[in-house]
Amino acid sequence: MTALVNLAVIGCGDVAMHRHLPAIRANRMVRLAAVCDTVTERAENAAQFGAGRVVIDPDAIFADKAIDAVVIATPPWVTPALTIAALCAGKDVLCEKPMALTLAEAHAVREAERASDHFVQVGFVLRHGPMFGTLRRWIAEDRLGSPLSLRIGVFDETYDPEGNPAHYARIMATLAHGAPCIHDGAHTMDHLHYLLSDRAARIAGWSRTTRPEFPRPNYNGALIAFTGGHEARVEIGWFLPTFPPGEWNIIGPKGMATFDQAKGEVVLESESGTERVALDEEWIPSCFCHQLDTFVQAVRSRVPPEPGSRAGLESLALCLAFERALDPALTVHEVAYA
Repeated sequence: MTALVNLAVIGCGDVAMHRHLPAIRANRMVRLAAVCDTVTERAENAAQFGAGRVVIDPDAIFADKAIDAVVIATPPWVTPALTIAALCAGKDVLCEKPMALTLAEAHAVREAERASDHFVQVGFVLRHGPMFGTLRRWIAEDRLGSPLSLRIGVFDETYDPEGNPAHYARIMATLAHGAPCIHDGAHTMDHLHYLLSDRAARIAGWSRTTRPEFPRPNYNGALIAFTGGHEARVEIGWFLPTFPPGEWNIIGPKGMATFDQAKGEVVLESESGTERVALDEEWIPSCFCHQLDTFVQAVRSRVPPEPGSRAGLESLALCLAFERALDPALTVHEVAYA
């Protein structure tokens, strides 16, 4: 491998243009060898980040032996086949979450990874940087006590079909392939596994469809019980005209930790006082930069990164259990990871 990691980006939509490509441009250890999108205009627009080549066929990326690794920023109903093709072509992969929409697809990615000498890093980008690492350390140090109760609210994707018709069409297409608990829930379910180092046992859900034309319920909620006695109450809402503020509260017998996403800080209030960790940079862009650093280091060292395909599969399993629990006929749903 050359001194720089030769990287290609497949999928040049919003997350690539606003997150992945700026992080790549800022990273001194990578060279943007190519950008690819089946929509020519999107691929050409992405070339502004210094791409060596612009292509519309992913096979051109896979056939290029000079490309070491790929970022796959495509919809999750497209991602698994591209990830498998990239692995088979000898590329390491950073793929957006969720890594697939079915467990069968996720297992197929895992099998392709095992059969290759390459790896998959799943884009649970919010794990990177100090925020969730600090929360995990506080829990591991028993600063909050046990068992824990978590309150999580995730609200996104404003409903504005006339003001932003392109966004409306994209989210409607996404809803056709699964409820918000699958798409935005991928992050949240991974966070729960990461923070608690535990697996869910049971889940009870509820949902609302706020407009009749939506193909899935756009407001999803669940109460998740974990094997170690922890519980999480999760609400995920899309396609509303306005939203309440998101929340992350972790409550234990010794205190409470709060993640303030707007301020980019975590706060611990416990028996020993108040402790605060804040960022001096914009939170989400910094997470994408840290995520890319992790990926590049793995490509160079050949040590598989975290979060990898196993974390992606486990998050998906809980997301799918969440979606099944939205069925009003199911009062409590057992969670199966296999």
